[in-house]
Amino acid sequence: MAKAFKLVTIYCEAVLEPLVVREFDRLGIVGYTVSDCRGRGTHGVRSGNWRMSSNVRIEVMCDLPMSDRLMEALEPFDRDYGLLVVRSDVEVLN
Repeated sequence: MAKAFKLVTIYCEAVLEPLVVREFDRLGIVGYTVSDCRGRGTHGVRSGNWRMSSNVRIEVMCDLPMSDRLMEALEPFDRDYGLLVVRSDVEVLN
C-alpha cells in the first residue's frame, strides 16, 4: 500500500550542498538524493561546466511537520545563494 509523503526538492548552487546536508543532520533527516543539474533561471544560466558555478538538485521525502522544519531551516540561505525549494505531495510504495 502506498504511503503519503512530502517531497522537498531543493535546487541550489553546488557550494551550498554541504550546508544543506548539515541542516539535514541537525533535523535528523537520514535519507536524501543529490543530482547535478543545469539550466537557466532568475540567477542566469548554470551550465555545470565549472563546479563553482554548477547547481545541484537535492530531494528529500518526509512528513509534513518535517518538511515545514526543513523549509524554515533553509530560508536564511535564500538571502545569499541561488536557492529554490519546492514541496509536493507524493505517494510512495516501499
